[in-house]
Amino acid sequence: MKEIEIIGGGLAGLSLAIYLRKLGVDVTVFESGSYPKHKVCGEFICGVDEAVLQDLGIQEVIDQSQHHTTMKWWMGDSLVLADRLPTVAWGLSRYRLDEDLAHLLVDRGGRLQCGQRVQTEDAESRVWATGKRKKSGRWIGLKIHVTDAQIEGLEMHVGERGYIGLCGIEEGKVNCCGLFRVDKSLRGSGSELIAAYLQANGLLGLAARCRNWQKDEASFSATAGFSFGKQEQVGGLCVGDASYLIPPFTGNGMSMALESSWLAGPWLARYAAGELTWSAACEGYDHECVAFFRKRMSLSGNMQPLLFHRLGRMLLKTAAKTGTLPFQSLFHHLRTP
Repeated sequence: MKEIEIIGGGLAGLSLAIYLRKLGVDVTVFESGSYPKHKVCGEFICGVDEAVLQDLGIQEVIDQSQHHTTMKWWMGDSLVLADRLPTVAWGLSRYRLDEDLAHLLVDRGGRLQCGQRVQTEDAESRVWATGKRKKSGRWIGLKIHVTDAQIEGLEMHVGERGYIGLCGIEEGKVNCCGLFRVDKSLRGSGSELIAAYLQANGLLGLAARCRNWQKDEASFSATAGFSFGKQEQVGGLCVGDASYLIPPFTGNGMSMALESSWLAGPWLARYAAGELTWSAACEGYDHECVAFFRKRMSLSGNMQPLLFHRLGRMLLKTAAKTGTLPFQSLFHHLRTP
């Protein structure tokens, strides 16, 4: 039985490693950092089938999350849509989730090497779960936790050149995570920078609400230099954001990370058992991923530009307020093969 190496101990890498242990495969995860740590992430899972979580063997960790069943959507300061979510959204910070998964992996007999940076080179038995590829781009992602905000369900606020989502997580905290076009004229650090982006994007109502909230400045995270869609491959087999990066307005990024690990597990197990060559396992997984994610990647790629165009936002706002926006249908197609 061959051993599998996973480079990157985030959501995709850890869930895949736990799944491989369940399938009887020896596995080592190499993580360049340590746990726990904050990451730019919407911090909710919505749309992944519970059978996938059970197959992966991580249901017990997800069960600790906050359950959300409703959503509200603002365009600027105008509430345009309030609806029930077709499926529950599980809210849990990456600070908590990744650490819990790391402990679970070790409990299941997996090996975890923290503070280990592996050179970017392809090798048999090596899986890349290193997150989105660094690339020059015009986007910036910002995230912070607040400790005293009172919200119900999920919130989405769309501004002129960006959007931000709010989600309740553990211990009564709320995660605030946004994607914006980079504006080099804006200054500040931590919550001040997020406030500057809210003001610059016309989200004045949300900015006023945030002003009175208690922020956990230690939770602030930022990331820049990335592009959406199929990521440039560094090697034979990539999972999570290292494979596909979906626009965050979909609320499907964490689900896709888990689903990609779920797809990869059986191919890697067959390779480890000597039933497949490495190239055959990689090709089989890639083919299955394309079929599984093609529809949602295409749809989200066509929808995202509407959020950054004045006419597109007007059309979406009108459709939402008049009840002609097919929210339930869009939700379904952004989460299914």
